[in-house]
Amino acid sequence: MDQEGRLCVGIRGAGQVANQHAAAILANPRLRLAAVSSRSHSSSERLASEWESARKGGDPIRIYDRYEELLNDQTVDIVSECMPNYLHASEAIMAFNAGKHVILEKPAGITREELQTLRDAARRSDRKSVVSFVLRWHPLVANLKNLLDSSAIGDVYYTEMDYWHGIKPTFSSYNWIRRKEFAGGAMITGGCHATDLARYLHGEIDEVSAYATRMREDFDYPTTIVAALRFVDGSVGKISVSLDGVNFPYQFNIDLLGTKGALRDNKIYSKSLFPFQKDFISIPCDTPNSGSVEHHPFKQEIDNLVDCIDKGTPVLSDVTDACESMEVALAITQSASTGKPLKVRRS
Repeated sequence: MDQEGRLCVGIRGAGQVANQHAAAILANPRLRLAAVSSRSHSSSERLASEWESARKGGDPIRIYDRYEELLNDQTVDIVSECMPNYLHASEAIMAFNAGKHVILEKPAGITREELQTLRDAARRSDRKSVVSFVLRWHPLVANLKNLLDSSAIGDVYYTEMDYWHGIKPTFSSYNWIRRKEFAGGAMITGGCHATDLARYLHGEIDEVSAYATRMREDFDYPTTIVAALRFVDGSVGKISVSLDGVNFPYQFNIDLLGTKGALRDNKIYSKSLFPFQKDFISIPCDTPNSGSVEHHPFKQEIDNLVDCIDKGTPVLSDVTDACESMEVALAITQSASTGKPLKVRRS
């Protein structure tokens, strides 16, 4: 904490997402961007230089070449973990063990062993956490959640989510995201947004059955996966992910069918709300059809964590809950590789 009583944040990483986290941190008056650590000293310097000028005064942002040095900085209260996927769990565990609150980029982990160790570390710690399943803070999702909670479409019996993001060579993470050892796989690196939103909007998933294909040679894992779902309540659904579609725009599709109506993206059909409705009605709000991190609601996510630390406000997606969404993504990935249905492991 600094002399003005602000919580000090250290960012781990210096890429596009780290810069968006920095902007969200500076936008919150309770936070101070205090330090940065990445694998490249020059990239850390660039991030620090850019955001020092935006801070309008104060001590310089400290640069640490080793992550352990950032964790040993006793003035740092929160660590923002923005490294590649395969480092998320291990470095978040280190932050918890060092007594830091954690802002963790998704995926929370890329193996079951990582998820279990991460869950254990989070439960041992008295620190707070938030995971960047950013759709939970999206305006459309907030509207849909409110409609579902008010039974606008009755009991949901079918849930469908699609994450279609054609990863081009110009994508900032292209060099590592196309390798399974670093990314984890299509459903783990991107499709986890769909598994998380299915859980958030409808409920826990009991069993999955999946198939996969690959339409590009620059990735070393299947890049399109589709999974049938059975939820704990007996309802059914579908989740798909595709990183292949470089010739059409990013799409995140949301469909929920209920006993009294249906939701399709930003459209609603509800006879209980609109008795004389003849067609779907559009909800006038933004939709999540952009893969650009500049459009992600990082500010709302990080503000949520600060409110949790200060006031005990629940976080929409903390580490333990995010691990449940990753268990679904891992189960789908395994089912697609074996061709067999698989129960979802839950802690």
